[in-house]
Amino acid sequence: MKLEDHIKHTEELFGIPGKDIHQWLDGFFDTTSFERLLAGQGPANYDPYSHRKFRHCIEGLEEAYEKFEGKYSREEIKNVFETHVKDDYRGYLPKRDDFENGTFTEKYHDAAESEDKKILSFEELSDYFQGKSYRYQKEKSEKFFDSFGSRIVLPTILAIVLFISYIFFYVVPLFEDNMLNQKKLMVKELTATAASVITHYQELEEKGILTSQEAKQRTIDEIKTMRYGSQDKNYFFIIDMTPKMILHPYRPELTGQDLSNYTDEENKSGKKLFVEFVRIVKSNGDGYLRYHWQWKDNPDKTAEKLSYVKGIPQRDWIVGTGIYIHDIAEEKEALQLHIFQIVGITVDGLFMLLAYFLLQSKRIENDRKRAEAGLKEVKDRYRALVESSNEGYLLTMDGRIVYSNFKLQQILGFTNTELHQTDIWDIIFPDVENNRRLRKHLSSVFKNDTDSGEFEAVAADSVGNYIDVIVTTSRIFLSEKHGHVISLRPIVRKSYIGVESTTSVPTDYKPIHASLIKEIKESNRIGHVVQNMNKLPGIIREMVETGARPKALCMVIGTTYDEVIVRCIELSIDEIGPPPVAFAFLSLGSNARHEMTMFSDQDNAIIFEDTTQTASDIIRAYFLKLGDKVCTKLNASGYHFCPAGIMALHPKWCLSQKEWHKKLTNIITDPTPDGFLEFNVFFDLKCTYGNIDLANSIHSQIQVLMKQNPLFISYYAKNTLIQKMPVNVFGQLKTERQDGEKTLNLKEALRPIEIFSRIYALKHAIVTPNTINRLNDIRDKAEISEAFHKETVYIFNHIWRLRFFNQIFKHTDLHKVDDELNIEELNNIEAEHLKEVVSRISKLKRKISRDFIESVPTEKI
Repeated sequence: MKLEDHIKHTEELFGIPGKDIHQWLDGFFDTTSFERLLAGQGPANYDPYSHRKFRHCIEGLEEAYEKFEGKYSREEIKNVFETHVKDDYRGYLPKRDDFENGTFTEKYHDAAESEDKKILSFEELSDYFQGKSYRYQKEKSEKFFDSFGSRIVLPTILAIVLFISYIFFYVVPLFEDNMLNQKKLMVKELTATAASVITHYQELEEKGILTSQEAKQRTIDEIKTMRYGSQDKNYFFIIDMTPKMILHPYRPELTGQDLSNYTDEENKSGKKLFVEFVRIVKSNGDGYLRYHWQWKDNPDKTAEKLSYVKGIPQRDWIVGTGIYIHDIAEEKEALQLHIFQIVGITVDGLFMLLAYFLLQSKRIENDRKRAEAGLKEVKDRYRALVESSNEGYLLTMDGRIVYSNFKLQQILGFTNTELHQTDIWDIIFPDVENNRRLRKHLSSVFKNDTDSGEFEAVAADSVGNYIDVIVTTSRIFLSEKHGHVISLRPIVRKSYIGVESTTSVPTDYKPIHASLIKEIKESNRIGHVVQNMNKLPGIIREMVETGARPKALCMVIGTTYDEVIVRCIELSIDEIGPPPVAFAFLSLGSNARHEMTMFSDQDNAIIFEDTTQTASDIIRAYFLKLGDKVCTKLNASGYHFCPAGIMALHPKWCLSQKEWHKKLTNIITDPTPDGFLEFNVFFDLKCTYGNIDLANSIHSQIQVLMKQNPLFISYYAKNTLIQKMPVNVFGQLKTERQDGEKTLNLKEALRPIEIFSRIYALKHAIVTPNTINRLNDIRDKAEISEAFHKETVYIFNHIWRLRFFNQIFKHTDLHKVDDELNIEELNNIEAEHLKEVVSRISKLKRKISRDFIESVPTEKI
């Protein structure tokens, strides 16, 4: 939609154009590259619409609030923002994930609603298995009675409306005008007759046959008797130019009276009738006037009248007559009634026919929708099955790949785009002895002259490593096209992480982990990173089987994640060029604390150096693009986007050093609940890449502000006590019902310990982010006893381990991976132990309350 259309729509809906908000939403971060693109010098791999994933999504609303705060209310900003985005995406409010996950692309923004593709063309078939096309088909079918409504019902109704409009807005007014013109002509001709009488007696006077007085009197007497009309009650009147009444057959009391102030009182217009007659004669010599007057000879009734007046210059008189025009309205109403009757009969007949066609069309449409819904359900079930499978799948139609699942991309390390290349088969299945039969079979597959088959073969991944696989081909026939489903299943040998060994239990995982880190560092493309990351679950599985402690598991997961971040940053910098100023890539939250599980999502940010040498918008554009590329690569590597949008690709979390310090200053000098939430996120930070001094400046700024605002820690502690404890007042586990199961949220159970360590780390200027390390430092500061420390560390490790294994078990059982532990699946001993462990958390809350809350002023709490 064009900018002016966006502005017009929001003004119609909410009364505000919001032009600057619309311009901001459609603004370009990399304006220089866009100008080059318009000049025909488009930079390589430049996407002028990359701003959409930053601003055309729900996460962009918070930035809009900050940008336009003070100029518009939050409600106005929200209205304009959401209307703009919904207009662009057919009523949908996308998330940033939608631009990456294959079910929503920027093309959805530009697709013409009138686009008419052939059913199951190759492109649509490819989109279909990517999950893209159904929404388009569904939206088409949900329009008014689909094509029947647009082709038959609407044109018929439109024709009827146009016909009726033509009759009532053209024919009827034309009929009324013709009747009025006929009456005008009639009164003009009649008045000419009266004028000829006046002229006749004037000539007799001029000849001396009559005196002036006799001529006037005879004229008056003769015109007084002149009548016309159905009941001979229409008459003529004479006035002079004063105006003064000379003759009125039905109002003799007006004779000789000055009529200068005589008004048209009936319609309360205040129109001075006889003055108007004089004005008309003086201007044109004759003319017409419409007004209300006494109904014939009945002084108690008035009606609308049309009069014609003509000047008699020799006598300085004005003669005129008028007719009542109520009969025009009566004839008009009669005509309209007759037309209504004809149109009513015609429309009734048409609608009876339409109703019949509509019922038939609706029945066909319902059958089609049921079939389409069934097809969608089958497709969704198929996609869900394929995506959750431990096998890699390819779908080919007429020898071309139209779909590959994520598991295959993980197994081979190729991207979805690379897997759709025409020569990919020669790359995946190299010409070696083990692949001869398979390659021959595949060449027949693409000629559609072979049946299904199963082969043991060797597949090459993106790095060039060989993988033993079972390849199965299954023939399908879809949309009158020949196709095959090709599955790849790795052959699992009895070995340790792919290395044959006489024992299944390793003595030390560290060399293997070090080998993985080395391979990640040497990866020269994101596909290689993904390929190497596939080995991490195997390492973790072996560590679990050998009884590794939570600290070791956290270390392996966290350090691997750090190396993936570093490599993703390096690959991204290779793509977009070196940074314009120094920067640091910050890991936040559990990422910084190295307390992640196998299913943790991203929490990161960027801080870049302040400078006056380069324009700030160019610097910000670079780091936003860098953040976008890094976070997208991390998402592909298995570390999914943060649902809350706490990522370096978001302008809120990609700031200069001065902006970060300003954010901290606002939070600490003016504590609010929202500010505390942000403080919780970036107080736990670690520099994973770049200039560590920039990251340390945040810690230094916090300490400076703490000295200037000593009460902040008390306000912060007060706010943290709002956090719900995992036990109730009776010492019982505080559970919730989730899908009929009694569950405990293990992440929330860990939070009080994280908060406790964070508060006392803030108090003692401890900068290490890891919770256990913080507890160690807090103990060394003599803040807690050795016994208190050991007990808290045990509680943390126990709950973290439960959370870790609970996620592993849910993933293995193909359940939704979350932090909800089903308490009813624990045996009595496990349940009692968990209750005992969790109940000790209340000690942390009591210590915080004792140490901080008494110092908080009442008015601030």
